[in-house]
Amino acid sequence: MTHSHARGPSPAALAGRLLALAGRLLAVAGGLLAVAGGLLALGDTLPANSLVADASGAPSVSLHTTLAPEVAGHSTTIDLSIRVAPSRELVPPPLIEGELRYPAGFDVQLSGLGIDACTVATLELSGPAGCPPDSRMGYGSAVAELAIKGEVFRETARIAVVRADEQQGHQAMLLYIYGETGLSAQVVLMGELLPASAPFGGLLDIHVPLVPTFPGGAADASVTELRLVLGPQNLTYYERVRGRRVSYTPAGIRLPRHCPRGGFPFAARMRFLGGVEAGGSTTVPCAAGESHPPPKPCCSACTSDTYCSVDGSRPLLRTDSRPW
Repeated sequence: MTHSHARGPSPAALAGRLLALAGRLLAVAGGLLAVAGGLLALGDTLPANSLVADASGAPSVSLHTTLAPEVAGHSTTIDLSIRVAPSRELVPPPLIEGELRYPAGFDVQLSGLGIDACTVATLELSGPAGCPPDSRMGYGSAVAELAIKGEVFRETARIAVVRADEQQGHQAMLLYIYGETGLSAQVVLMGELLPASAPFGGLLDIHVPLVPTFPGGAADASVTELRLVLGPQNLTYYERVRGRRVSYTPAGIRLPRHCPRGGFPFAARMRFLGGVEAGGSTTVPCAAGESHPPPKPCCSACTSDTYCSVDGSRPLLRTDSRPW
């Protein structure tokens, strides 16, 4: 089908410009991450867990997460899907920063993912194929939309996630964005794994530069869907064993031995052009028959003036405002 717009760009040119912008307007996260899972299809969103748009015109953000397999103490793959819905306009405002928070106990640095590093220069020159196989950490996809004269144009991009050299002491990863149609240039984004407060164990932070779709800054594309899969699924690493090159599957992110009460929490926070923010959260329920951390034995004996010792063996006097 052909779209015509008076004095406007051709459909092919528009698709190319839009797809080029899609990569630059992605936020991940992180891994995440990242952040893991079988190659599950994009799941249903959880509107009950999304932050609804407010009077400021912020879009709504919904987050869906799966862990596959979900077996305590075993490696898993994290599959995160984010959807952004506009408040009043045809498309949400352009994205400029995104954070993906993952649960405590999910140690990405010790996951065995990304034991080698790739560089921006290598990705720009040769794409993911030019990176060491052992630098790959996952993959993903994104959808960007652009409204022109009341009509919404939609384009999809693919994402390759590879390990990068540390940034200011923090583990980093590169998100290589490339189009499925071959109409656009490739884009590389940097993401950092940073600390996060409880109940989260860390976050994947990505800053996204704005690039106009048309000369003169007429319009910016908007990210409406983002999927990141971090984990060993579809990854093959290599090592030397007695002089031979042997392939193997990396371990991946290991789940804690006990599932926390209420499940594993995940959250996404997005900041858009103009300072508007929106976020969503979700919880992956504990697997059937999953055990919970045993309660500290002293807790039943504690009062408002005491708290549990670190080893949980006895109550101690509360001499400050230390929480339970």
